[in-house]
Amino acid sequence: MFGDIPYPIIIAAFGFIQAIAITIIAGLFNRESKKRKKENEAIERQRKEENAKLDSRAKIRAQEITLAMQLMSANTSLAVATGLALKEERVNGQMDIALAEAGKAQADYFKFINSLASEQMAAD
Repeated sequence: MFGDIPYPIIIAAFGFIQAIAITIIAGLFNRESKKRKKENEAIERQRKEENAKLDSRAKIRAQEITLAMQLMSANTSLAVATGLALKEERVNGQMDIALAEAGKAQADYFKFINSLASEQMAAD
């Protein structure tokens, strides 16, 4: 079959075939690499979005906890002022301070709840 063709031409033909095969394999590898890169970027984008949602929820939760603690503190102040007023059988200056504290804490908490509700309605 190859008897009439000189060896350098046969070797060159095999080299050419090898080069074509390597080019095809490299092209397939490159295509697969690009596909994996796109998939990895999509996964990374999704993770960042999920982390952003979690961070947002954590901030909201921290704000809610802070406001709840303010409410508890105001409630305690009001309870102490009420106890002293009953004990001394007169309303003292602590009652006014405690009532103002409770009113402010309650107003802050309602403002927080309303802001969450408006954000939720805007998101929907």
